[in-house]
Amino acid sequence: MRFNNFLMRVILIAAIIVSIGLSWLIWTSNAHYERQTDSQTTTKSTSRKTERKIGDIFLPTQLLWRTDNQSQLIYNSKESLIPQFKATLKLAKSAQFKQVKLSEDDYYQAISEDHTLTLLYPDNISYAIFKKVFSYQNNNLGQNVTFNRIRITLGTQPKLWLMNDQSHQVYQTTLNVFSQARVKKVLKNADVHLKVTEEMLNHKPLLYVAADQTLLPYSYLVNQQPENYYITTLLNQQNTDNIDTKEQGNSAIYTDGTDSNLYKRLTINHDTGEISFVKYENEKSPSTLTKSFEASFDALSKTGNALSGMRFYSYDKATNSTAYRTYVEGFPVFYQTNFGSVKVQFLPTGQKIDFSNYSLQVPVPAEDKQVTLPSTESVLNQLTSNGFLLENVENVQVGYEWTKETSNEQVIDLNPTYFVQYKGVWRSLSALMAQKAELTEGS
Repeated sequence: MRFNNFLMRVILIAAIIVSIGLSWLIWTSNAHYERQTDSQTTTKSTSRKTERKIGDIFLPTQLLWRTDNQSQLIYNSKESLIPQFKATLKLAKSAQFKQVKLSEDDYYQAISEDHTLTLLYPDNISYAIFKKVFSYQNNNLGQNVTFNRIRITLGTQPKLWLMNDQSHQVYQTTLNVFSQARVKKVLKNADVHLKVTEEMLNHKPLLYVAADQTLLPYSYLVNQQPENYYITTLLNQQNTDNIDTKEQGNSAIYTDGTDSNLYKRLTINHDTGEISFVKYENEKSPSTLTKSFEASFDALSKTGNALSGMRFYSYDKATNSTAYRTYVEGFPVFYQTNFGSVKVQFLPTGQKIDFSNYSLQVPVPAEDKQVTLPSTESVLNQLTSNGFLLENVENVQVGYEWTKETSNEQVIDLNPTYFVQYKGVWRSLSALMAQKAELTEGS
């Protein structure tokens, strides 16, 4: 009995000592555990962020349905309709493409036909990218043929048209195997219909929004990464001791390498969150449009930022640069940065990436009600009455303006409004009206 009591005391004392030891380990390791957990969470989050394929980023941005002599810009407020057409085109079988060069009048007549479904890009893509996006099997068209409009005419003999709004070049083929029932089923899922027309402006089709169309404003929580995150992902350095660091104005500049022909430089603006990364290397610039798109997507992915909602927006041949923008409900977001959301430029011996440290994360309820938009025609009339020349208007489109909330820096307001590309520069209509002097470069 005495032995049992002694054994119980020994076990009890041992249990107390172990408990105290474990508690000490937990107390002293708590900070390390939190950092490790944050690091693991960031790694997992980054893995989820970058699990995007080029076919996701190079999807068309707008869906146009025309019937009964009326065009509608359609989408679903809960899920994008455009990816649902990927399977439809993937299963389609077609004949060889026929190439046709149309006059401006004939091109306008072609895009105005009834019973047509049109997938629109904001700028030209290549046929090779189109095949990757839609897993399309027809191989009898040049890989670097360019177009911005994918048009399907429904009826007894469905046809596929790949159309270039700038050159009025058309590539047309007959769809021998194509599910029109699947297309109509997707169209029924649209819960937003904006009445639009297409008119020619400076020899290119422009989407005219009718009067009294409404869009909802949105608010989003934004995600922001610590600066060390980009040192790791872009400079590939776990130890910042190997990086030359200096502060210049409101920016931090990190440099890796001393060879002028082989080094990396990362510049982060503390105030705006804009980041510029330059990498000089012994590699030639991409030689074709398709290779430029593929290489720019690879650079986009390596930033580690969230790519949800990110879409291809434009390509500038003169500077060999590709711009990407965030899209919300099928409309581009402006003023997130001075250059779009991300711009990738290929230099003669390297590349330059400009992007934002901020990315949209979680939508939060917006207090404002729906915004009623004026018609595109009235916007153009407003421009001309204020001295702007239509010949210098390259594009007009509805988009969302990125505005930080003054009361909460972690919340971004997105308000629908018109944006005008005038003399190559994008401005909101209100900013353009307030600034009649010489425009400065921006997005």
